[in-house]
Amino acid sequence: MSTLPVLSLPAINRARWPRRVPSRLEAYAALCAVSFVCYIAGRLTGGAAGILFSILGVGACGWAWLLTRALFDSSPRDVWWPRIVATVIAVAGALTVLAQDGGGLYRFAGNVYGLSGSAALLLTFIEPFQSRRGEVSPQEKRFRFAFLAIYAVLVVVAVLGLRASSPVPAEAWRTDQVRIACAVIGLVAASVAVWYRLRHPLVQAEARSARRTPTDEDSRLAERLLGLLRNDAIDAQPDLRIGDVAARLGQPEYKVSQCISTVLGFPNFNRLINHHRIERAKCLLADPDQGMSILEVAFECGFGSVGPFNRAFRHQVGVTPREFRAASRPRS
Repeated sequence: MSTLPVLSLPAINRARWPRRVPSRLEAYAALCAVSFVCYIAGRLTGGAAGILFSILGVGACGWAWLLTRALFDSSPRDVWWPRIVATVIAVAGALTVLAQDGGGLYRFAGNVYGLSGSAALLLTFIEPFQSRRGEVSPQEKRFRFAFLAIYAVLVVVAVLGLRASSPVPAEAWRTDQVRIACAVIGLVAASVAVWYRLRHPLVQAEARSARRTPTDEDSRLAERLLGLLRNDAIDAQPDLRIGDVAARLGQPEYKVSQCISTVLGFPNFNRLINHHRIERAKCLLADPDQGMSILEVAFECGFGSVGPFNRAFRHQVGVTPREFRAASRPRS
C-alpha cells in the first residue's frame, strides 16, 4: 500500500507563494520610509527612545538620494559607491547624536555628516537630469518637474531657511515643527513617486519604443541622421546632444529618438553616438601611419577626456584602446 507524501504547511506555502526578492526601488523605498518615520518619531519623543529614533532617522538624506537614483535609473542594480556614501552619512549622523559632549569625535563626525549630507542633497537634485530631455516622454518630463519642484521647496524651507534664521531658544519648538512638517511632506511625496514609478517603470518605456514598428518617415529620418554621421562627422563634436542633431534635421527630439531605437536599433542617442565614435577610433588606432596618442584619438573622436573613451571602447570592443592598437598593428 503506497503512502502519499505529507507536506507541512510551511512547505505548501513556500510552493504556492515563492519568496520574491525586493527590487532596487522597493528596497531603497523601504529604507527611506523607515528613516523618515524614525526622524519624525525622534523629533516627537524624548529620552532613550528619542535618541534611538534619531540615530535611525539621521541618515534620511542619504537614503532619499539612493531612492532618487532608483526612481530615475532603470538599472536593476546600483553601483557600490553611492551605498558607501549613504552609509557614511548614516554612521556620521549617528555619532553626532551619541557624542553630544562637543569633543573631538563630535566635531569630526559633524564635519563628515555636514559635507556628505550636503553632497547627497545636491546629488538628489541632479539625478532627474541624468536622462537626456529627448529620451523621455512628456508624461515623464512632468513627473520629473513635479519631483524637482517639491524637493527644491523642501530643501529651501527645511535646510537653507532654518540655517539662515537666528537661533532663538524660544523658536526651537517652531523649528522642530517645520522640520517635522517637511519630513511628513517628503515621506508622502516619496511614496507617491514610488507608486508612480512602479506603475510607469522606465524599462517599460524603453521596451515600448523597441517594439514600435518603424514607419517610412522613421526610415527617411534615419537615413538623414546616418548622413550627418558619415559625411559631416557630427559625432566628433564634443558634448553633442540630441537637441543639436534634432535642430540640424529640423525635427522634434522625440522623433529623432524614435528613429534611433526603431530603425537603427540603438536603445538611446548616447549609444548611437558612442558606437560611431568607437568605430572611428578603431580606424585611427589600427592605422600604422597615425602617430596619435590615446588621448589625441579620444579628442579626435569627440570624447572630452580619456576616461569615458577607455570605458566606452572596452564596453564595445572588449579590450582597451591600447590593447586594440597593439593587436591591430603589425609587429616590427
